[in-house]
Amino acid sequence: MKLTHLFSSACLALSCFVYAEPAKFYANEALQKQTPTAYALSESNIPWLEQAHKQRQLDAEKLVNALKQNKALYKKLMNWEALSFEQRMALLPEVFAIEIKSFAITAPTLVINNTLYPQRAVNFVFDVRYPGAGLVYLNPDKLKEMEVYAPLAFLLHETRHAYQFQLAFKEQNLLAKGYLSAFKTQSNLSGASFSDFLTLLNEYEAFQFGNQVLELLTDGKFESAMMGTFASQFNEHNHLKIDLLELAKEPQKGSLLERFNASMKEQYKLRYPEK
Repeated sequence: MKLTHLFSSACLALSCFVYAEPAKFYANEALQKQTPTAYALSESNIPWLEQAHKQRQLDAEKLVNALKQNKALYKKLMNWEALSFEQRMALLPEVFAIEIKSFAITAPTLVINNTLYPQRAVNFVFDVRYPGAGLVYLNPDKLKEMEVYAPLAFLLHETRHAYQFQLAFKEQNLLAKGYLSAFKTQSNLSGASFSDFLTLLNEYEAFQFGNQVLELLTDGKFESAMMGTFASQFNEHNHLKIDLLELAKEPQKGSLLERFNASMKEQYKLRYPEK
């Protein structure tokens, strides 16, 4: 399987979206209507969101409980901010192994170096033509420049993609069908904004999952502006900053996508304060 045929979900909230223009930030209805089954902002995907939110909560709690069983590791995770960067990175393979076991999936290849994709911080590499376990990539050089929890947050996020990808090609249930549509759309995606990319079902849910785990590990103190849109981030009360299920119940003020864009103005201002 040649690397030229693989697709990477590395854009995330990082260098792929550096522009301040609103068109590069907000969700694009014309683009998302091309494959509505792939996006969290499609009203037709409300049943998917309901099930995904429940599964995310269950899986996040299951993983945290599994981490707690490894007392030595858990103690270090609770002391994360006091560790050196090298000590934090050394813990990731152990967390990875526990996350894989918690998901009960085939382990993707884990690569932690600065050479495979030297210009990228993180990747989940996959090929929809030849589905397999996938590859999780973390670049220490790039991660060292980020906030303290970035290595752990991105490990959780990228490994969640492996769970999603394997489910997409092994099952025929509602969640699997949504993930399959998202991965196929992502593999051919062009012209996507920040919010378009991050409301693909797989990105939307993987950010929620990683953020939820860290909320549980830090007792609600985790906060990261880079980890997805507000629809995947939690506030101090462990509630989603933008809850799409609640937003969908509001009296009609345009489409769900339009209401999401209106709610994203706060995050836009945080990312681009000069605007």
